[in-house]
Amino acid sequence: MAWKKNSPESVRRFDELAAVPGAARKIMFGCPVYVLHGERYALLHEDRMVLRLSPKDATRLIFEGGRVFEPIKGRPRPGRIVVPETIAASARSLKVWIRRAVRYTASP
Repeated sequence: MAWKKNSPESVRRFDELAAVPGAARKIMFGCPVYVLHGERYALLHEDRMVLRLSPKDATRLIFEGGRVFEPIKGRPRPGRIVVPETIAASARSLKVWIRRAVRYTASP
């Protein structure tokens, strides 16, 4: 089954919210990603934001409605969490979670 392509509007919003100083924007499997210190911290997949989070933050986001990112059925990516729509819809809330992803990715 083919992945749904990200909409231009979703990509524009992703770039506005996920970019931070020092990060590089790349493309992985046709999806935009942001990389910091060689680690991906944000990915846009099928118009959904996916963040790399600490175990504590991942658990918290799952509790708030997120889910473990599973790009291929049966192959989950622990630590990569799909942001629930209720949070993704609010730029302010989403920026809080992006900062957590950046902080975790930047930590040694």
